[in-house]
Amino acid sequence: MERSLATLQDPDDALRILRGIKENGSAFAAYLLLSDTNLAAPDILDSFYNSYADACETFAEFRRDVLEGLGWLQALEKVMSEQAIPDDHLTWNYGAVDKNILDTYDVVHLDGWWHVFNK
Repeated sequence: MERSLATLQDPDDALRILRGIKENGSAFAAYLLLSDTNLAAPDILDSFYNSYADACETFAEFRRDVLEGLGWLQALEKVMSEQAIPDDHLTWNYGAVDKNILDTYDVVHLDGWWHVFNK
């Protein structure tokens, strides 16, 4: 946060940053670390609220939420049940899944949490 404040010329910009930190804590601090965040934008708080998607303690937790949201976990469970496929016969290619997630979301690991933003 200090690095972000040091780059600003206008005190109003700094006040918006401080307000964002006060209201949203490390989630807003993570937003400030994104390379495309305009620290001097008058609508920086609105931009944060529009792009912030989630926070999870582990990336695996977020991955599970994404797969569940897509319906993939449920679909796989159904196929495995219907076809009597043992649990240890199918595995996820987490590298490919994670690449797709990172193509869709910006992710910042800060203060022990994974903060997720829509691109």
